[in-house]
Amino acid sequence: MKIAIRQCDLTPSRPCWQGGYVQRTNFYEKVHDPITATLFVLTFEKTKMVFGSLDVSGVDQALTDLILERTAKKGVKLDPQELLLSATHTHSGPLVGAYYDRKIDPDYYEKVIETISTAIVEAYQQEGEECQLYYRNTWIDGLYSNRNDPNKLSDKWIHQFGFFQDGKLLAMITSLAHHCTVLGPNFTDLSADLFGEMRRLLQQEVQAPVMMVQGNAGDMGNKQYRRSNLFDEVERQAAALVDQIRKKHSAWQLLKCDHCTIRTVAYQAVYDVNAEDYVAKKQEFEEQLKTETNFDTIKLLVTGIRSFERKIEQGSRHVERTMEARIYDLEELQIVAVPGELGSILGLRIKAASAAKVCFLWGYANPTNLGYMIEKEAYEGFSQESNVTDYPAGIPDEYAAAIMDALQQPHE
Repeated sequence: MKIAIRQCDLTPSRPCWQGGYVQRTNFYEKVHDPITATLFVLTFEKTKMVFGSLDVSGVDQALTDLILERTAKKGVKLDPQELLLSATHTHSGPLVGAYYDRKIDPDYYEKVIETISTAIVEAYQQEGEECQLYYRNTWIDGLYSNRNDPNKLSDKWIHQFGFFQDGKLLAMITSLAHHCTVLGPNFTDLSADLFGEMRRLLQQEVQAPVMMVQGNAGDMGNKQYRRSNLFDEVERQAAALVDQIRKKHSAWQLLKCDHCTIRTVAYQAVYDVNAEDYVAKKQEFEEQLKTETNFDTIKLLVTGIRSFERKIEQGSRHVERTMEARIYDLEELQIVAVPGELGSILGLRIKAASAAKVCFLWGYANPTNLGYMIEKEAYEGFSQESNVTDYPAGIPDEYAAAIMDALQQPHE
């Protein structure tokens, strides 16, 4: 295996909309910390892959297509499966995709396309450095959990993949299932939030580029553990997470990953939506909002109301929707790339179904269009995920089952 690495500055040059929180009414006021893209081009014996992580809330199909088009014009034509772009899911980063009625800054959008495509081409045309892939993990105590019930089973493993050359760490991927939105709608500066601060601390410690990757984080977060929604809490949480990694991580183990094959899973979801169901829910939330004083509950209520309004506007309808995922088979490693916000329980089931030495979920992958996907039991309570999801109970479980079945099938 060979690796070529690029880290690019994606910080806007002027204020624009941020991606996330329907409560916001204005552009960000100033830049608090940089917005970054990290790109790794991996060369296997017969395959070349581009993996990327951007400090944004989501990467949609339109942006991915334009980056592929620009990359091809620069001399590198990629099959769409050979490019895995993802979002760290900060809600304080710049808007790069559709979000209610907010408009994308066209100049900034062009900057993202040009910057990412140029970096891909430069890294792709580079020979790359020979390396071996190693893996370690850390179980986190406290700090985050299922954000609706801290006592519920949740995925708190941090996965780290180190690219080593003769004992020297060239680069690292750090992945965890953590809805990393510490900063709330009251924080109006531009920021990469928790994953940006974790990356900064990790890079300082390992003296190598670090790519931060979301896992099955749809219902994971630190709501029950944080002391504020401001950046001092980002710093406290990031330092505590990195400290646990430093003290508790397992030993590095070598993974055989000389080959890479890619498979697509396509589950056909069929269901009906009755818009009238959301009229009553919207009225119920509006009444509760009149007297609610808890900050986090107010966020959930406002987001739920806006989501119900969107669903009511779409009207009652019959839905037939293809829900896709990609499986990257790298011999002793399987990566399941999910274009949405998969819940922790479903992610745990998928990983358990894999026969690979290591399997991990790469969430918020392009195009991030599937939204929240949680297990059917989670629909019984009041939660962000059950309020906002477009799927009736059971559909996400069937989608996860389709992925599990594919993982167990033989591949080339």
